[in-house]
Amino acid sequence: MCRLNAVAISLSLLLFAASASAQIYRWVDDNGRVQFSDKPHSQQAEVVKLRSSASGWKPLNIEVIQQGSLQGGSARLDEAKVQRDVNLVYRFYDEVIYFDFYRQVPVKIHLLPNRAEYIAFVRKAMGADGSQSLGLYVPSLHEIAVYIHEDEIGGLESTYATIRHEASHAILHSLAERMPLWLNEGMAEQMETLVATDGELAILPHRNNRAVCLQRRQRVGDVLAFVEIKSDRWQKANLAEGTNQSMAGQLVYFLLSRPYGRSLITRLLQDYKRGVNVRSYYLLDEHYIGGRQTLNIHWRQWLSDDMRAPAEIRF
Repeated sequence: MCRLNAVAISLSLLLFAASASAQIYRWVDDNGRVQFSDKPHSQQAEVVKLRSSASGWKPLNIEVIQQGSLQGGSARLDEAKVQRDVNLVYRFYDEVIYFDFYRQVPVKIHLLPNRAEYIAFVRKAMGADGSQSLGLYVPSLHEIAVYIHEDEIGGLESTYATIRHEASHAILHSLAERMPLWLNEGMAEQMETLVATDGELAILPHRNNRAVCLQRRQRVGDVLAFVEIKSDRWQKANLAEGTNQSMAGQLVYFLLSRPYGRSLITRLLQDYKRGVNVRSYYLLDEHYIGGRQTLNIHWRQWLSDDMRAPAEIRF
């Protein structure tokens, strides 16, 4: 909290000094913290786009549309909670990843009562195949579809988690389209367990992802091979067994739990936001202390320790 206040004060002073049309630059240091200056610190520094308070991002009014047999009825889903949850995801990207929301990212959520109606709606109205999903974000429409999950797979809590997951995809697609699947899905997996406690954001462990990775240790042991899997193969293998998504979730959780790992995530997302067209395999050397081979060693050590720590990540 103090760190954010200090950053805000520093930025305010710089903005005052910028009234004579000087440029303000921003970069992420080795500890994952955002720094500001009136001179470019490095090639990684980007110009801050000044904006008035009237044009800044504010909590969004999320539109939830009841579809199918829910129309005209009353869904068990708490729409007020959906509003809070989706805005919590926006808050994470705004405060932790430092994405600037100069425009509202559209979020329209179609809610279906059950899996059968969800699959039919997604196929007819959204032109997509939802048969292997719990929820879906369709980039061409900027819309989300989800159904009320059965109690056997988590019920309402699983439904809310899926909405947060898909909201992450909506944000990343709108602000940073050119992004590898492992990073996109890994970030979305974190949003499933995102909570706010005493005003602080926290991410909790994802039990299912951890269980899958521990069960398939040999399959998830090499980070460098993992980040190099091409998107079509990545998606095909993931639909077949779900291992890729679980590893992506655990990899991002592992990175966010450590200062140098959090710095890597922040830098990667900012790079892709700027439109950098470089494979993350090579960016690991640039952004991770010790380079990609060190990351692979750290990951294997964490895996050998059964991914026990931490119990949560606070921001």
